[in-house]
Amino acid sequence: MNRRSESEPERQTLRDRNRETTVQAILAAAEEAFADAGLHAARMGEIAAKAGVSVGTLYNHFEDREALLAGLLAARRAELLARMDAAIAAGTGESLRERLRRIVGVLLAHCEQHRKFLHLALQRELGGYQQTYPQGWAKKTDAMQAIHERVDGEMKRGAKEGALRPEMAELAATFFFGMMKALIIRDLVLGKGAGLAAEIEGLLDMFFNGAGARRGAG
Repeated sequence: MNRRSESEPERQTLRDRNRETTVQAILAAAEEAFADAGLHAARMGEIAAKAGVSVGTLYNHFEDREALLAGLLAARRAELLARMDAAIAAGTGESLRERLRRIVGVLLAHCEQHRKFLHLALQRELGGYQQTYPQGWAKKTDAMQAIHERVDGEMKRGAKEGALRPEMAELAATFFFGMMKALIIRDLVLGKGAGLAAEIEGLLDMFFNGAGARRGAG
C-alpha cells in the first residue's frame, strides 16, 4: 500500500506512533540528563541532542524543564503501576505473603532499573524538592498514593483471609509502604544494604512477625 492509498485513520495511527516514539526518546534522554547533571543543571538543548530531536521539537512536547520532569515522572508512574497491576492479577489465589512478594519485587525491580534518577529524586525530596518543582512533586505524590492504594487493597484482603491480625487491617498498608520506602532510601541514598532484590524476604519476615496473625503468616 503506497502513501496515497493510506486512509486517514491509518495516517493518524502512524502520526500517533511517531509522536509516541519521539516522546519516549525525549523522556529517556531527560532521565539520563537529570540523573547525570542534576535537575537544575540539565539543559534542554542537551536533552534534545540525546533524544535525537531538535530543541523546537522538544518544546513542542514539553513547554519547560518542569513540564518535562512532570512528564517523566508521570510516564514512570504509569509504567510501574501497569507492572504492579499485572503482578497483583497474577497473584490471584495466592497467599498474602506471596502477593506482597510480587508487589515488592515489581517495585524494587523498577527502582533498580531507574536507580540513578530515583537516587536524585529521593535526595531532592529530602532537601526540598517539592518547593523547587511543585508540578513534578505532585506527580511523585500521585504515584506514592497509587502504590499505597494497591498495597492497602491487598492488606484488607489479607485481613479477611486471616493472614493479618484484625486490628492491623487499617494500618498494615501504611506500615508496609513505609518499610518499602525506608529500604529504598537506605539502598539508593545511603548506599547501604545487600541490594534491593536481596532484601525482599527480610522485609516480609519483619512485617509478618509484627502484623501477621498469631497462628501463622500468609
